[in-house]
Amino acid sequence: MPSEFRFIVFTPHEAAQALVKFCQKSGRKLPIGTVVGADPVGGVAGEAPPTGLLRLLPDSGVEIKVKFEPQEVVGALLLFALDRKIPMPRDSEKVLESIRNRFALRIGYYPLEGGAAGKPETAKAPGK
Repeated sequence: MPSEFRFIVFTPHEAAQALVKFCQKSGRKLPIGTVVGADPVGGVAGEAPPTGLLRLLPDSGVEIKVKFEPQEVVGALLLFALDRKIPMPRDSEKVLESIRNRFALRIGYYPLEGGAAGKPETAKAPGK
C-alpha cells in the first residue's frame, strides 16, 4: 500500500496564535504586549527541528522574543489544527520543519502490511 505525505504550512500570524493559545492552556506566562508574529529558527529539511520565537511588542516599543522548544511548537500547532478541524491522522508521524521561514508540519502515513497504520520505525521494509 502506498505511503502518504502532506505538509501543513502555517503563516507567522497563525503560528503566533497557536503559541499564545498553547501558553494559555499550559499556564506558561507571556510578557504583556502586542503579538507581532512567530518565526522558526533552523529546521530546514534534514536538520534538527526548528525552535520557535514568538515576537511581542510591549508599550516600551522594544520587541521581545520568547523562545519555544520544538516539542512546544508541535503541540501548539496540533492544537491549532484540531481547533480548526484540520484533518490529522492519529497514527501518523508528525515532523516539524521550516519552509520559506514558516512553520510546517510534515504528516507521514506509513501503512503496514494488511492496511493498518504505522510509523516508519514499525513499518515493514518493502519486499519483506
